[in-house]
Amino acid sequence: MTTSNRLAYAQARLQARHGRRPTDDRWRLLEATSDLAGYLQAARSTSLRPWVVHLAAEAGTHRIERSLRRDWRTYVAEIAAWIPRPWRPAALWLGTLPDLPFFVHLARSEPAPRWMLEDPALAPLAQTDIERRAEALAATVLAGIAEPIREGAIPVDVWLRAWAERWPTEDPAGGVALERVRRAFHTHIATILAEPLDHPPGPALRRSIAERFTMAFRRESGRITAVFAHLGLMALDVERLRGGLVLRALFPDPAERPQWA
Repeated sequence: MTTSNRLAYAQARLQARHGRRPTDDRWRLLEATSDLAGYLQAARSTSLRPWVVHLAAEAGTHRIERSLRRDWRTYVAEIAAWIPRPWRPAALWLGTLPDLPFFVHLARSEPAPRWMLEDPALAPLAQTDIERRAEALAATVLAGIAEPIREGAIPVDVWLRAWAERWPTEDPAGGVALERVRRAFHTHIATILAEPLDHPPGPALRRSIAERFTMAFRRESGRITAVFAHLGLMALDVERLRGGLVLRALFPDPAERPQWA
């Protein structure tokens, strides 16, 4: 299959998924649900179903986080398999997005919180011995950005530079459009890294980022930029879903939830 045919195939499948994404009205109905059981039930009636179908109403926050991180990597790998082979490393790099806040925390030699030590996926990386931790981080997909982060580089810049290094040099595929999408990812990631465990981006910022991704998805139809724009939109949806799930798991009583919620 030629490059153009592969991208046309990917675009057709992504277009269908794009059309099934929850609308603003659907999100508002979902977020009006007060408890976790109701939220899960409502989410299962939307295109978010694959992300929550295996979660129980008794799921704790760590179980939710692990599930979403795993499902995100699976989703990105599925999309990457549709596109031309030279672009697959760049697509797969986006699969590391949910791991970035934790990786940055550990790469900076910060003390590992107890919940990290109890997380089966993160515990091997959250070594209390800094040298052993560095060795563990060096064995991960994100290994190449560990040293710059330790030396004080801005994590989002380092991560995006590593992403751009995975773009095929012989196939620029619309550098200006790719740069716009890169800037949208920069805004999203910088916000998440600023407060990775507190709260998600506010509605206005999320809407602004989504508009940029949506514009790129429509304008760059049939090009690799549209694939990345779709993954950007899905990252926003999964982050928003995560916020809704974790909030209800942490605060079953709506009266006790933070004001930003």
